[in-house]
Parts: sequence; structure tokens; C-alpha cells
Amino acid sequence: MPTVIGWSELRDDLVSAVRAVVYQRALPLATPELTITATQLKGRSGLHGGIALATQDVFGPAGIVRLPADMSGTGE
Repeated sequence: MPTVIGWSELRDDLVSAVRAVVYQRALPLATPELTITATQLKGRSGLHGGIALATQDVFGPAGIVRLPADMSGTGE
């Protein structure tokens, strides 16, 4: 899965500068599928980020382990 780094409403020249520094300092094997771009979400980026974090928490390994306890109502 490609990695995407996005910032809200940044100018192209700033994004280009950040991209250049990241590629300069990162190991070559860490960046072949890396995309650095300005986001198109604008004011909704916080909402989408929150949804992504909640999804990772619920469906990640720790969330799956908690699921049986949450469903039983014991809260353990």
C-alpha cells in the first residue's frame, strides 16, 4: 500500500521543498511508493483523519482482542 503524506492548502513550492528534503534524507528503500502532496480534503481533513484513527483502533490487533470483552458487556 502506498504511503501518502498530505497537508491542507499548502502551496506547491512548499510541498516541493518538503518532498525534496524527505527524498534526500530517507533511505531509498523507504520511498519507492511514497507520495507527498497537498491534500484535496481542505477543511474535512481532520474528520477523515479521526475516522482513519478510529478504524485503526477498532480493527487493529488490539481492537480485535478487545472485541469479545466489549460484546459481552464485561468491559475487561
